Amino acid sequence: MKTKVSSKGQVVIPKAYRQKLGWVAGTELEVSEEAGQVLLKPQPSKKKKYSIRDVAGILHRPGMKASTVEEMDGAVGKMFEDWEV
Repeated sequence: MKTKVSSKGQVVIPKAYRQKLGWVAGTELEVSEEAGQVLLKPQPSKKKKYSIRDVAGILHRPGMKASTVEEMDGAVGKMFEDWEV
């Protein structure tokens, strides 16, 4: 496959390669040069991944004090600050 360098220095990585490598919009790549070739290496995400078990504890349980909407908004906002989508 071929691609071109734009006037802004941008290069489009063909969709087939992005899908194969799992590179989605926002994937950070380290760019280096080796023997006249450009190498792209994905950088590990710094965002924490959550599972349903991680957030299950925020659900209401009998005897638990009800939270205000403001408290819930604050807690959800804080949790999503480093959520990887």
